[in-house]
Amino acid sequence: MRTLQNLFLSKPRISTTILLLILAQSALSQGAADVFDKYTSVGQLGMTVTNFGVLGNGWNRINGRILPSCQYKQHTENLREQVEHFSYAGLWIGGIVNGERRVSTAIVDGVFESGQEGFELVPTSGMEIKSSISSTSQDSMAQYYSPYAVSHQDLITDFKDYGENTLDNFGIPNHTPLGISVHLEAYAWNFTFADAFVLLNYTITNESDETIENMHSGIWTDASVANMNYTSRYEPGGGFTWYDNLDGFDRSVDGAGFNRDIGYQYDLDGDDGWAESYIGLKVLGSTVPRPYLRTHFNQWVWTTSTNTDYPDFGMPLNDSERYKQLSTSVRRGSGEGYTEANR
Repeated sequence: MRTLQNLFLSKPRISTTILLLILAQSALSQGAADVFDKYTSVGQLGMTVTNFGVLGNGWNRINGRILPSCQYKQHTENLREQVEHFSYAGLWIGGIVNGERRVSTAIVDGVFESGQEGFELVPTSGMEIKSSISSTSQDSMAQYYSPYAVSHQDLITDFKDYGENTLDNFGIPNHTPLGISVHLEAYAWNFTFADAFVLLNYTITNESDETIENMHSGIWTDASVANMNYTSRYEPGGGFTWYDNLDGFDRSVDGAGFNRDIGYQYDLDGDDGWAESYIGLKVLGSTVPRPYLRTHFNQWVWTTSTNTDYPDFGMPLNDSERYKQLSTSVRRGSGEGYTEANR
């Protein structure tokens, strides 16, 4: 989980860019219909982007098709290369308002329906597509050509954590809105040197009259590196597994002296060559000055709030615990049972 820290005052805006890369209609009151069938298609990383803060599609059939959730390499005839990397991911935003910890989440463990605690962001726009590709002989994406496009495929949308006003929680249990709106722009390219990542550029605005202090934002990710072509879950006896996945946090320093700070996950045995790529997430920058920008990493077992083997690896159950996960890193372990990757 990647986080951003700052003092977030009434009505300001803050922008942060997150790099997601591969290495080697709702019952709630809302201003727009849910969009969940759009994904980055120009490059080799196909990632579903919704207009309610969730990334990925859980490998569910959409209009009879299984679209990429977070798949690399999507344009290939070699089925061994078509590896999925997460079922779902989503934005978490936390802060302190009048001494109270509040966290608004797009998704949490085991929650997939609007109206449930943890499914707390709603769309305020559809999904706009722009492209810097202007020639139809090059790519069908040219139908979305715009001189204002940033990449070969821009996916642009907006959502918020409140209803009719910044105090309205839609009736979601245990949800106290921060009163924020979010503008998301996802960028993808088809250059061979830039086709294995997607940039996520979030602009977060405090729409309330309250001051949000000590703000943190992060990406919750159900990372699951596996290949559906290896043993298809839709065939009798099939179904891949992610229980042989390992994750870690790369704290090393690059040649320029910057911390890499990449959270990553991979399939330990590679499934006989069918799942040999990594997923990684990294914060690239922000409008927050560099000295105040911090990156944190946490992990826990899916839907497991207590872990007797590794007590620090427990799922947060409420806003206070989620805020703690956003604002701190899991303790580095030592001794038997800990590998170099998670120390």
